[in-house]
Amino acid sequence: MSFDLGNAVGDVCWSPYSSTVFAAVTSDGKVHVFDLAENKHEPLCEQKVVKRAKLTHVCFNERDYMIIVGDDRGGVNSLKLSPNLRKLHMPLNEEGEVGEGVDVAEVQKAKMEKLLSSSDSKPPGT
Repeated sequence: MSFDLGNAVGDVCWSPYSSTVFAAVTSDGKVHVFDLAENKHEPLCEQKVVKRAKLTHVCFNERDYMIIVGDDRGGVNSLKLSPNLRKLHMPLNEEGEVGEGVDVAEVQKAKMEKLLSSSDSKPPGT
């Protein structure tokens, strides 16, 4: 798989909570968040964060659904991920938690293996 974000990429980071979610920051000041389980070709979210700086770093918070981005002028911004960017794609119990006996690592591994084994071409017209 390859992705053209239209500008120089400053940094890319995989999400700690999902094997198919990653974020990238670009020199035009945008954050792009992808979930390959939802769409292999387009980001789920594309947000301009800074106007006159180039984003150079991105990192997911290990505990909360937030990312932090840094720019070439020394600025740092934190962004809360919207609920549609937090999907776990895992079996949950009635309380919305991962059920007993579910190995989170195995579920994430299986999800990525399924994604990598699927043969998918780019959408028509691209």
